[in-house]
Amino acid sequence: MKNIKAVLRNIELFSSLSDEDIDKLAAISKMEHYSPGSIVFYENDSLSHIYYLAEGRVKLYKIDKFDNEIFLNDVKEDAFIYLVKKTYKHEFVCSTFYSVETLSEAQILLIDIEKFKHMFIGRYEILTGVLHETYNLLEQFQYIINRDLIYDGTAKVAHMLCNNLEDFNKMKKNDIAYRLHIQPETLSRIVKKLQKEGCIEIENRNVTILNRAALEKHYK
Repeated sequence: MKNIKAVLRNIELFSSLSDEDIDKLAAISKMEHYSPGSIVFYENDSLSHIYYLAEGRVKLYKIDKFDNEIFLNDVKEDAFIYLVKKTYKHEFVCSTFYSVETLSEAQILLIDIEKFKHMFIGRYEILTGVLHETYNLLEQFQYIINRDLIYDGTAKVAHMLCNNLEDFNKMKKNDIAYRLHIQPETLSRIVKKLQKEGCIEIENRNVTILNRAALEKHYK
């Protein structure tokens, strides 16, 4: 299990805090271990803690009215996995717009919201830091909007190849299709098309990018 103080000191949001402040923050924090496939929290849960992914990987998802799981994004270690809904005077509310499930063994730092609010929320550098982290998460959702509402299938695959090639080569075809919200057969056709265009080559099921600029044109 990771040391709480060491994790806190490594978080950019708390980089300006003194050793005394880190000690206070550690006193209202705890580290929890999650096995793969564990639910961290569900959409619409009432959160009592701020969640920071210290180690591992999680996915963010929603459930539609037909009980289908809609993949939103995955998050790697060293990242917050909450979304600030309201910050005003002494109000500090974290929303659960999505559910979170671990994709691997994970260690998550939990910071008590009420105690954090009373100790730190009045401090300008902390408040701006919290908002900055929220904006980072919102930028990820801008990509999700593009992926699901703007990009066609080719754009989705090209974007993943350019920005997440390692995962593309590691993951199974069905898992990639699930994340991109396309059918596995569609994924296969698009990959063959990009190969024919000379954008990529495939050897032993491993994709190598030959022409990044041509790939990027599919989604830019």
